[in-house]
Amino acid sequence: MLEILFLLLPLAFYSGWQSARKRYKERQEKRKQISVHFVRGINYLLSEQPDKALDVFLNYPEIDEYTADTFLLLGNLFRNRGEINRALRVHQNLVARPDLSKAQRTSAMLALGEDFFAAGMLDRAESVFTELLKDDPKRSDACEPLRNIYEQLHEWDKAIEISQCAQQRSKSDHGRLIAHYYCELATQELQKNNLFKVEETLKKATKAYPDSSRVLVLAGDLAYARGQLQEAMKTYQAAISKDSRLLGMLFSKLLNDFPQQDALENLYQFIKQHFTQSQDTRLFAYLLQLARKLGKLKEMHAHVDEHLLKGKPTLNTLAHSTEVLASVWQESNTCDMAQVQTALQRLANSQPEFQCGHCGYKMHDYLWRCPACHQWDSVANV
Repeated sequence: MLEILFLLLPLAFYSGWQSARKRYKERQEKRKQISVHFVRGINYLLSEQPDKALDVFLNYPEIDEYTADTFLLLGNLFRNRGEINRALRVHQNLVARPDLSKAQRTSAMLALGEDFFAAGMLDRAESVFTELLKDDPKRSDACEPLRNIYEQLHEWDKAIEISQCAQQRSKSDHGRLIAHYYCELATQELQKNNLFKVEETLKKATKAYPDSSRVLVLAGDLAYARGQLQEAMKTYQAAISKDSRLLGMLFSKLLNDFPQQDALENLYQFIKQHFTQSQDTRLFAYLLQLARKLGKLKEMHAHVDEHLLKGKPTLNTLAHSTEVLASVWQESNTCDMAQVQTALQRLANSQPEFQCGHCGYKMHDYLWRCPACHQWDSVANV
């Protein structure tokens, strides 16, 4: 019996070796097929035939770790090129695969949500990211896209909630954004004349981000709505002192809503002091407009000369500077200078006064959030 066992051992070894060899050949053949499949898809991409490439990739029989990463990269490539429908096809196909790991499925879901967002399908994008948070409440990478969605929809309460949630889950400070969302809510309440609600909302904004200049602007609006004109002017000036860009947004309001001589004189001295200290070109044009309103153009002549010689004139400051020069020129020359001044002013009025420092988008009105790149606090005078 023992002899028979010894005789069977080589046979068993040979049988096992043959079986392993067969499996190895099968795996090699499958890898070869997949490799050929992959190369064919890449060739279609390089030949600018993306739909044929998609058909090849989406008919992959199996997905492994490396193939899944390739799918994700391919879908993201399509999205970045603006080919959203193709990106959706790739990522939807990937999400539907039953053989994905949990990490791969999460990555595919995040990519699919980004596709829906890029396509403007905000409700479906919200659904995807919300589902991810339900599965894993600690997923900070799902919070940021949701915040962007609620910004787009102007659902400020939800934006605050998700921002506070994201702040707890990551080291990022969302306080400035949360303050902006509260300010948006306060603006809505101010339009409804719910002044007490405005005050309460501004307190929450201040708590979220104590250094917010926008809170000061709204506090000035609140004081003005209550008839507290001196307090309103004081608060507006505090906002401008904190951020000189705000003068561009507030100037028309200050000029029209505070027409009293003493208020305008106070504003003139305030802007003149800040201009003298900072030599900020953005302040100079407004200083000249106030000088004209108060009949002080001749007083500004020396400042105009210095600005034209040593400063950095803009179209706006040039237009107002010519008015000052016209006021001190001889009568025979005033007509010609007045024509130049009128032409320059007309040209200046036709140009956008503000520009986003992040993306370069130009606009006529100051906005807290750029409508093109959606960055907050990025707009300044041109």
